[in-house]
Formats: sequence, C-alpha cells, structure tokens
Amino acid sequence: MNEGRASALAEKNAAVALETAPEPNAMEGHPAWPMISRLPVMLSVSIPLTGFRVCDLLALESGQTILSNWIATEEVPLKVGERQLSWGEFEVVDETMALRLTRLT
Repeated sequence: MNEGRASALAEKNAAVALETAPEPNAMEGHPAWPMISRLPVMLSVSIPLTGFRVCDLLALESGQTILSNWIATEEVPLKVGERQLSWGEFEVVDETMALRLTRLT
C-alpha cells in the first residue's frame, strides 16, 4: 500500500473513531452511573387553572369538578422539577390515566 493511501485510510479511521466515541462528559461513562441511573425521579404534568382564586380553593369539596381553559386535545408539558423534558397527551389505559409522549424538548 502506498504512503498516501495509507495516510488517507488512517485519517478516515480516525474520523470514524471520533464519530463513534462517547462524549468525554457523557453521564453513562461516569463511574457512578450504574447507581445514579437507578435513582427515582418525580415527573410532573400540570394544567394551568387560570382565574382560580383562594376562595375557590377554600370552597373545594370532594367530587367537585374544576374546569380549565386547557383544550382536551392540546399537549401538556412533562417536567422534572422546573426542567421541561417533553410534551404529551393524556389517555386512558386499562382504566388508568397515562401520558403518551408526543415530542421531546
């Protein structure tokens, strides 16, 4: 193999290695990742209830329905703490409320 061709092949192999190598700061490469990855995370979905007042809160009763201006087919934000992860839609699965992810942020 000539020197020019060997050099080109070496450069191509180096480029492929860079593309497939994990990022140096990737969480999965951290020594504590196996333990960290099993930690529980609280996800939350919230629907704004505009116009809800303290007197409405104090007047709540069991079985009462609270109306919102949120359209039933509109996506809702899924968050961890204050960080939004995705958008989703509510659906019922075997009589249980579920959230189908529609897009990641």
